[in-house]
Amino acid sequence: MKHTFKALFYCIMTFLTYLPLFPTTYWKWQDINLNTPQFPASFEWGVTTLAYETEGYAKTSTWYAWENQTNLQGKQFTQTRSGNGIAQAQHYKEDVKLMKEMGITTYCFSLDWSRIEPEQGKFDETMLHYYTDLCDELIKNNITITAILKDYCDPLWWGYIGGFEHEKNIPLFERYCLKMYEVLGTKVDRWITFWAPENYAVLGYLIGSTPPGIRHLHRAATVLKNEFEAHVRVYKGIKAAPHGNTSRIGIIKHVHLLEPWHIWDRASCYVANMLTNESFYTFFTTGMFNVRVPLPGKVGAWVNHVNAFAPKSVDFIGINYYSHGYMKNLFNHIANPSEIPTDVTGITVYPEGLYLAIKEVSEKMAKKLNIPMIITQNGVATRDESIRDLFIKRHIYALHKAKTEGHNVEGYYYYSFLDGFSWGSYDTQFGLFSVDRTTMKRKQKSGAQPYLDTIKKR
Repeated sequence: MKHTFKALFYCIMTFLTYLPLFPTTYWKWQDINLNTPQFPASFEWGVTTLAYETEGYAKTSTWYAWENQTNLQGKQFTQTRSGNGIAQAQHYKEDVKLMKEMGITTYCFSLDWSRIEPEQGKFDETMLHYYTDLCDELIKNNITITAILKDYCDPLWWGYIGGFEHEKNIPLFERYCLKMYEVLGTKVDRWITFWAPENYAVLGYLIGSTPPGIRHLHRAATVLKNEFEAHVRVYKGIKAAPHGNTSRIGIIKHVHLLEPWHIWDRASCYVANMLTNESFYTFFTTGMFNVRVPLPGKVGAWVNHVNAFAPKSVDFIGINYYSHGYMKNLFNHIANPSEIPTDVTGITVYPEGLYLAIKEVSEKMAKKLNIPMIITQNGVATRDESIRDLFIKRHIYALHKAKTEGHNVEGYYYYSFLDGFSWGSYDTQFGLFSVDRTTMKRKQKSGAQPYLDTIKKR
């Protein structure tokens, strides 16, 4: 059977190289009116932060250990250290006040599993109290809460036992999630189980650019399969808990649109799409997980899984979107040099992609399951505030265009609320507010104004 699939795989690859290339979609922005469009009064306007980037000192985290490691060339994986982050745990009341003044209706933030459960089975009461106090402060200011149970960071002990490489470990993740529901369940409006699970699997286990730094397709596919299975189990566990039926539970899909630079690059786009996109959509609409790349060694994968409950395990779908890119000469990711660059290599300003991402997720998953979408992460790393201003205006336009065409988007969260230790550095500044890391003073950036104007217009 494997030989049959192998032959079919090579036939598909050959066929793809002969298909014509289609031009990238570009809108005529000079002809578009970017005056703030009108959204329904019920539309959620939010901001997003991730715990490791803002809270700091997560010494029991795999990412903290990663900061102190060197790669094969002897260079450290991160240029700087996270340190105390931007001390959000000490400044959360000030931050909530800023959100209220902005008119923010939702705050989306991740919970730091590594600090909540620094040792297997031992929960830190101080951290539980902190997140309880943060939620209470948000509720007092009429800001609803979207809590992320699992972002890219793990407790060290989880890494030591192999994490999501082993299905037998999933009950330990379930225990943590149900603990957080027990503590925060009556306060949280939306729960997100996994923050872009395909990114976690691909970056950590295929590309090797994040912990644990592995490069092996089969292991990446196995991790992804177990993340999907864990989501279903956590969904069922929360729904079975007291008042769980009223909880809204979702998962995040990161959309990074890939196009071939040359005709022969279609093959690598096909494999990337199968692992990061089709596996996601297929599992959550049919319950089937199939990643089959019949190649030898680390570049091959053969992972199958079935969970018939999967299509019933998503109450909403979040979309993370930054930009798009191209595959060139099979495995090189590049950006189009004609597009506006950002401070992250390979990432350009491409607002059309947000519209295309919404359309893709809507047609491949949301409409099939009759569930809403939320833009949970969309932002730009730049020190040029004119670029941030342009980024926000054009992406809000793309969002409005998708919504007026009938795609059910219920909210938009800008990433990030604050500058922090983003993407392994304090130099990648996504924030609407800058942070003086000596005084920890927050200051609104001029490029944030279009977002504030949009919120106030509702």
